Amino acid sequence: MQNQVETESLILEDRKRLSLTGVESVDGFSETLLKLTINKSKVEIKGAGIKITAFNKSSGNLSATGSFTDIRFNAKKQPLLKRIFK
Repeated sequence: MQNQVETESLILEDRKRLSLTGVESVDGFSETLLKLTINKSKVEIKGAGIKITAFNKSSGNLSATGSFTDIRFNAKKQPLLKRIFK
């Protein structure tokens, strides 16, 4: 059995060009939100005018353009009761 080291990288150029490696899946996307799974971790990327320009599932490479404002790793929603009773 081989031990395979899973690596990931994120390159953000001028907040307009995004390159990622280690992407397992695109869980959702719109012009303002990109939801990904990267090496079993959830990632949310927010911005405006987001467009996926390339995605290769077998290599795990993803490229996107837009105006990126926020990147969150292991993004989780608060429990429903906490969101209701702030």
